[in-house]
Amino acid sequence: MRRYSGSLCSVLDQDELTTVKKNLQSQKVDVSNEFINDTWQRVYKIHFLKQNLTTCFDCRRFFYYYQKGFSDQGLDCHEVVFFWRLKRMIEITSNAIRQQISNIETRRLEREVKEILDDFSGDETLKENLLQGKRVDLAEELKRVRQVQEKLEKFIEALSTEK
Repeated sequence: MRRYSGSLCSVLDQDELTTVKKNLQSQKVDVSNEFINDTWQRVYKIHFLKQNLTTCFDCRRFFYYYQKGFSDQGLDCHEVVFFWRLKRMIEITSNAIRQQISNIETRRLEREVKEILDDFSGDETLKENLLQGKRVDLAEELKRVRQVQEKLEKFIEALSTEK
């Protein structure tokens, strides 16, 4: 594989492609040029990330020397910014996906609840069964007690105004 200034090139030229294909054919593996290019892209990305990660570790070590006032040794640490941006992009993307999933699930639950309530609204016996019970009876009785209490308060008020 060709190297430019000590690093791999992201794209294989035709000669390299032919060499890889012939090597694979000698091992009785028949693949297309497209497959080789796709595979090379993945291999190159892994190499690129590992190389940048190594540089980040070097930057971390040299940061100590930088804090102590030694020279910066000519080290360029733009990879740190790259990985910070990558991390930030992943965080933002994951939050957006989480929000989308939450919204989709909310709409699904709303539809299900609406369907169930529509089913209940059409069935009078089901409504009566659901609206019967000790709590419902107590709530109705409490409502009647409040009505009686309001009437008593009005009566007492009317008596006090007559005096």
